Amino acid sequence: MYGSQQIANMTTRFVIPIVLMMSFQQEYNQNHLSLLTFAFIGSFLVMITRIIMVSFLLKSGTKIDRYAVVFSNTALVGIPIVLPLLGYEGIFYLSMYIVASGIFQFTYGIWLLSEGKQTVTIRQALANPATIGAFVGLVLYLLQITLPSVIYNGFDKIADTSSPLGMILLGGYLARTNLKDIFLVKKNYWTVLVRLILTPLVGLVMIWLLPIQNESVLLVLSIANCTPTAVNTAMFSQIYGGDYEYGARLIVLASILAMISMPIMITLSNFVLSIN
Repeated sequence: MYGSQQIANMTTRFVIPIVLMMSFQQEYNQNHLSLLTFAFIGSFLVMITRIIMVSFLLKSGTKIDRYAVVFSNTALVGIPIVLPLLGYEGIFYLSMYIVASGIFQFTYGIWLLSEGKQTVTIRQALANPATIGAFVGLVLYLLQITLPSVIYNGFDKIADTSSPLGMILLGGYLARTNLKDIFLVKKNYWTVLVRLILTPLVGLVMIWLLPIQNESVLLVLSIANCTPTAVNTAMFSQIYGGDYEYGARLIVLASILAMISMPIMITLSNFVLSIN
C-alpha cells in the first residue's frame, strides 16, 4: 500500500499540476475565458448535487461510501481520455472540474472523513496542488507568457506519464486487495451504482441546463461527470481516519465497472447534449 500511496502522491502533487499548467499555454481568447468560467460553474454545480444526493441515497452508508460517490478520479482517468481527443484545449476546460473537485476535497471531504474533527481552512481549499497548477497556468495565460521550448517539451513529457501512472496505481490497489471482498459484497455495488450511474445522470441534467453551446466544453464536462471513484478515497481515509482498505476496494470495483459504464454514459451525454 505504501508504494501505491507514493505514486498517488507524486502524481497528485507534481504530474497533474504540470498538466493543468500546460493546458493554459495558448493564445489569449476572450471567448475561451468565458467558456472556462462556465466550465467552473458547471463543475461546481455537479459537485453540489452529488453532496445533496449522498445524503439521501447513502443514509446507511459509511463516510467512505459518501466520499467515494462525491469525488471522482477526474484527473487520472479524465486527463488520459481528454488529452488524446482534444489536446491541451480540452485539459484547459477540464482543469476547472479538477480545481472545483480539489476545493471540495480539501474542505467537505476532510470534514466528512474526519467527522468534523479536522480543522478546515480557506488556505487548505486554495493551496492544494491542482488549484496551484491551474492558477499558475492562468496567470501565464493572462500575461501571455510562453514557456521556453526546452521547459515546455520537458513538461510535455511529464504530462504523458499521467496515464501509465494511473494504471500502475490501480494495479497496485488490485494486487493488495482480496478479490472476494471486491466482487462478493453486495453493499459495494450500491455505492458504485450511485457513483457510476445515478449521480452522472443528475449531473448530465445540470450540464444540459447550462447555456453552453461549445461542444468541447460539453464533452469535457460529460467525461468528467462519469469518471470512477477518486484514488484519494483510500489516501484520505488513511490520513483522516477510516477503513482505507475498504476505500481501495471501492476504487478497484468502480474503476473496473467504469469500463462499461463510461462509454454508455458518454454516448448518452452526446445524444442529450447534441455533441457530434
